[in-house]
Amino acid sequence: MTDLTTTIVALHREALLQRIETLKASSAAARQGTRVDGDHRPASRGERGAVTAQAALNAGLANRLADVEAALAQLEALPPGPRSRVAVGTVVHFEDDGTSRRVAILPGGAGDRLDTPVGSVTVVSGISPLARALAGLEAGDDAVWERRGEEHELEVLSVG
Repeated sequence: MTDLTTTIVALHREALLQRIETLKASSAAARQGTRVDGDHRPASRGERGAVTAQAALNAGLANRLADVEAALAQLEALPPGPRSRVAVGTVVHFEDDGTSRRVAILPGGAGDRLDTPVGSVTVVSGISPLARALAGLEAGDDAVWERRGEEHELEVLSVG
């Protein structure tokens, strides 16, 4: 990995760790809403609905937590070393219809923007439409990316 890629991976790792802590705290709060004290049973439809909604929220948060933890494990397992072709674990500098952009293709990428020494870098997952359009390309290659029903011409400037 290049120094820039290493920096971006470290920033993304920190963002995932923070997301995990937030999800754990939210899940604990939702779990508290599902507790019924002692022998008390929810007496009204509203109480039952509130307990059911909190349980559903907790289940959704647990699923999201598992996804983020899996993404963190995949991030840790990325092979070291520079790459010349676009793949998961690379930072791609490209032009999108004449506008210079950088994206990091990393597990758990969800369009987050990271402030880096070279400016803003957007983190996307390997299954995002942009990552799929860039997959396998090298510096100097061109591609077409469809976004919001419009085709955009991409030119890969560098892969790191």
